Amino acid sequence: MKLLRGYYAYLAIAGGWLLRLVLQDNWMLQIVAFALISAGALSLQRVSRWFMRASIAADVCIGFEVVCGSAVLPPSLFRMALEYASLVPLLLTGCMLLFAYMEQMRAGERGTIIEWLIFVVWSAGFILTLLMSPGWLNDYALALVVTAINTLTVIGYIALLADTFRAQKEYIRTEGNEP
Repeated sequence: MKLLRGYYAYLAIAGGWLLRLVLQDNWMLQIVAFALISAGALSLQRVSRWFMRASIAADVCIGFEVVCGSAVLPPSLFRMALEYASLVPLLLTGCMLLFAYMEQMRAGERGTIIEWLIFVVWSAGFILTLLMSPGWLNDYALALVVTAINTLTVIGYIALLADTFRAQKEYIRTEGNEP
């Protein structure tokens, strides 16, 4: 039963990231995506303490999605500032899940270089977004940074999604071997 629950928890996390990537313009489905990530991570909290932290960060992301939703706040400077602020818990959610995957790979005596590479790509996309938000880049630099952000963000989502399935496979391998 524990193995089956863990299997579905990883599927919930992967489904949340996929929903987050595919339906970025629908704020209600973004809430559902974060709820899936949070529920999946909370179900795996006994595997690593990082899963519990990722669940809390995903819950904070839900709060930001609710407050920044079009039905709550009209377009304004305050809403834009909150949208940029909401990138921080999103960044932390992905990083904490990657740390949980790293801990799981170390427990299974696997290498963690893939998680570190995904961590760099994931973080770089969001950090560049936060750095360009004040608007002090010229037009040429802004175009380059926006291209880099779009590329890094999509690669980060896809890599995090793929690594979720890699961690799921490791979870099944290690939990299936336990008596």
